[in-house]
Amino acid sequence: MSDKQVIKGNPLEQELGEVTVSKEVVAVIAALETVKIRGVVGITSGYRGGSPNILLRKDLAKGVEVWMKPGEAAITIPIITAYEVGIFKVAEEVQRRVKDAICSMTGLKVLKVDVNVQGVRFKEEKKKIKKETKKEIKK
Repeated sequence: MSDKQVIKGNPLEQELGEVTVSKEVVAVIAALETVKIRGVVGITSGYRGGSPNILLRKDLAKGVEVWMKPGEAAITIPIITAYEVGIFKVAEEVQRRVKDAICSMTGLKVLKVDVNVQGVRFKEEKKKIKKETKKEIKK
């Protein structure tokens, strides 16, 4: 599969040239849409040292996996959810909003959006993470 996909559209528009979308662009759209959702604490890069590592805002797309075929995309997003919000409802909302955003912004057909819930955070842990993130940003 290639890193960029040509978007087929109106034949009249093709006279102007081709439009290509890279995997990175799709990953950024998916990541930014995901973190907007209530109940999503963050996107992870996987497990390191026994617990999932939450990515900083500038690195969010690194946690999102994108597979592309001509005119189509499939996405996997590993997330941490808040305990106070229903995990299943959060995952469904991520799937729906990511699919809608990618379809509307790129014109690609989204085959699937897999959401891997890799952890759950409680209120106390969320406050601790915010403090740690602020310290990292100041460095």
